[in-house]
Amino acid sequence: MTWSELRDLVSALPEDSATKAAIGGDEDGYRWSQDTYMHATTVNLLQLIAQTLWKAHLKGDPPAMSPVEPPKLTADGQRDELAAARDARNRAVLDSFAPRQAAEDAAQRQAEIDHWMAKIRELETAQLAQP
Repeated sequence: MTWSELRDLVSALPEDSATKAAIGGDEDGYRWSQDTYMHATTVNLLQLIAQTLWKAHLKGDPPAMSPVEPPKLTADGQRDELAAARDARNRAVLDSFAPRQAAEDAAQRQAEIDHWMAKIRELETAQLAQP
């Protein structure tokens, strides 16, 4: 058997086979097919519609409905790690632009405010003293 024949055989396997699941990165061995993903999406959307209608027409909180979670894939973990790294980098960039306030800066700023308040009081008393 040649490599191309083996490739053709593997690509012709059903979607829910163990080999296809391993190639797709299925970590838990659930082996979902495209139909299963579509059914889970349909159930989640129907739950959302039911919750919306419940809130709109019955004016209360709908019962708790847990969504159907697809199996975790290897790519999901990698995507989550990249998202966390991207968020940390963005936070570091934003923090680098944040103003830094040291205790000396706050004391100096307060001293400047006190100085100008004293000047304002002097001008007010001088204005009141004039006839």
